[in-house]
Amino acid sequence: MHPLKGKTAVVTGASTGIGREIAVLFAKMGAKVALVGRNKPKLEETKKLAGNAEIFIADLRKEAASVAHTILENCGKVDMIVNVAGVWHNEDKAYYGPRIWETGEEEIKEIMDVGIIAPMLLTKTLLPKMIQQKYGKVINISGTFESGAKGWLHYFVSKKAIEQFTIGLAEEVREHEIQVNCVSPSDTATESYMKFYLPAKNVEPFETCMKPKDIAKLVLQFATDEFDFVTGQIVVARNKNAGN
Repeated sequence: MHPLKGKTAVVTGASTGIGREIAVLFAKMGAKVALVGRNKPKLEETKKLAGNAEIFIADLRKEAASVAHTILENCGKVDMIVNVAGVWHNEDKAYYGPRIWETGEEEIKEIMDVGIIAPMLLTKTLLPKMIQQKYGKVINISGTFESGAKGWLHYFVSKKAIEQFTIGLAEEVREHEIQVNCVSPSDTATESYMKFYLPAKNVEPFETCMKPKDIAKLVLQFATDEFDFVTGQIVVARNKNAGN
């Protein structure tokens, strides 16, 4: 079965982790996938796994709108947007621990630019085509924090903002038959999580973490026509063995 046959989906953060798994699954389900990210070698790996995909290199801190225009020029239409990209670490460390008054201005700006400004600009640019065709699905990826905002305030705020963007946008585009939903994963064993977060927490991941493929399967449900009746929802995904 190919429930996404004939659809074109944009997936940001498609170079690794949850974004990669969503892109690969969507392609297997029949969609043509626009892979958006900064890391060309990693995006090429995703493309090999996905097959029916095209790479769009972009720094979402400053190129969200321009890459959206490029996608429309190359693909002609967009049926689905999956806003996955977010920043919570650099090459060396996680952006975790320091309180907000101890955090650098550029770090705060980077997290907010990628986490909420970019999804808004990308979605804003692609929406007119969806409105014209009276069809579209926007799926945002948030995040669930077991200890609240402490040590993660900038990242926490960016994720809460994408959830509120989901709720508000769903109302704005409801009359145009466009659905907007959000998936909020709890701890998920991505490469970055394994590298940066687990050493600090000193815990084993596999009993209590989600897998990126699990999140992709949930996102797929919102992408299919079988869930056309769901909009404006934030769904928390959590391993059954994890605590609240």
